[in-house]
Amino acid sequence: MKVASFFAGCGGLDLGFEQAGYEVVWANEFDKAIHETYQFNHPNTKLCKSDIRTLRSSDIPDCDGFIGGPPCQSWSEGGKQLGLNDERGRLFLDYIKFIKEKRPKFFIIENVHGIISDKHFNTFLSFLSVLENAGYFVSYSLVNAANYCIPQDRFRVFIVGFIKELNGAFRFSEPLKSPYVTLQKAIGDIVEEPSLYNNESVNQEYGKWLNHDVYTGPFDAKFMARNRVRSWDEVSFTIQAQAKNCPLHPQAPTMKYISPNERTFVPGYEYLYRRLSVRECARIQSFPDKFRFFYTDVKDGYKMVGNAVPPRLAKYLALSIKDALNSMTEKQETDILVAYYKDDNQLRTTLRNKLYYVRTGFRRGALQMPVGATTPKYLLLHNRSNRFLYKMVEECPRIMSSFELSRLGFTPSGNEYLTFKLEDTKCINIKGLNLAEVKIRGEKRDIAIPYIVNIQELFSKK
Repeated sequence: MKVASFFAGCGGLDLGFEQAGYEVVWANEFDKAIHETYQFNHPNTKLCKSDIRTLRSSDIPDCDGFIGGPPCQSWSEGGKQLGLNDERGRLFLDYIKFIKEKRPKFFIIENVHGIISDKHFNTFLSFLSVLENAGYFVSYSLVNAANYCIPQDRFRVFIVGFIKELNGAFRFSEPLKSPYVTLQKAIGDIVEEPSLYNNESVNQEYGKWLNHDVYTGPFDAKFMARNRVRSWDEVSFTIQAQAKNCPLHPQAPTMKYISPNERTFVPGYEYLYRRLSVRECARIQSFPDKFRFFYTDVKDGYKMVGNAVPPRLAKYLALSIKDALNSMTEKQETDILVAYYKDDNQLRTTLRNKLYYVRTGFRRGALQMPVGATTPKYLLLHNRSNRFLYKMVEECPRIMSSFELSRLGFTPSGNEYLTFKLEDTKCINIKGLNLAEVKIRGEKRDIAIPYIVNIQELFSKK
């Protein structure tokens, strides 16, 4: 499959899709400081160096999918959070415009956690609505890269859309079962001393490790307000785009606590405290060692690495998208909502109103359902060993407030909910499906989390 890449940066998202077997035929990146790096590592991709705001849809080749992560500074909780009041924030709309005009089979959008903060959540929902009205089933999820064999805690929001003509939607899979990749495993073999730079021009004549360069600029008060060291047996803090905010190497001891807003380097061990090198950051981001970054200012190296989507995470998402597309070309199966009821009173209220509700958003216990998708055909309610199966009305779920639900006799504890209508209150049976043998997903502490699966999966979970 062929894809076009927007806001490509150095090409972390692109590399992951290439590793998954896609062909990145065209990419757009305006920052001239990145062009040499992108072209060296993606020689088969046509790089468009124009400002996205000057492009026309005819400049973009027809392809199966669009991939990209619009600039995040306008949404980041560490910035001014200007959102659409910032020119960079409005670039999100330019990307959406081309999705609407070119109508690829699928698209993926990546951005920072802050885009779903209380301040920006309504804007985020408006983006989803525009994409849904443009003819896409839109799914979204907050993903921690550490759950997908990336050696860092890195929370990012991903939006995936499939054109409605395919008659299917994307659902984010469960995190991988593999253990976390630690810093020891990620960078423990890089034992050579790095090259140190502050304002000097970087000499890119390397030995064994490409880009093994470290920024030595001062540590400001904000940086020193928190511990910035993770140990060898942990995953890294988030790799950031600003060199001054780069995590410290795990060779140093945890920073000493002074007060709630002040830490210091442990006396006698100050020499161990250095930032991770550009190559070490690239390793933690899952870039292969042969991926070379070109820069004369070391801060540009950190910027390219920190702004990228980890290629290993991109590959996982790309393969999931490919699997979903393949399944859409096959016979469509029936979906089922597997959910929890708290007690008999809630079950009686549900049946009396022929209505079941789940929390929306990204909180624990919330259901993230593709925007514009119809309701699954069945509802499986469970509580301990009790299992009940109901047929539901197949239509888009409605959003209701806690006030509306309270008037119906429910006792919600949040704000907004998705509501699903029951076609009948009679518990039904499906031939060959033994509800007592169905294994409910998740550990006991997560048993309340609702999820949607293909009903065929329940037959195989013994």
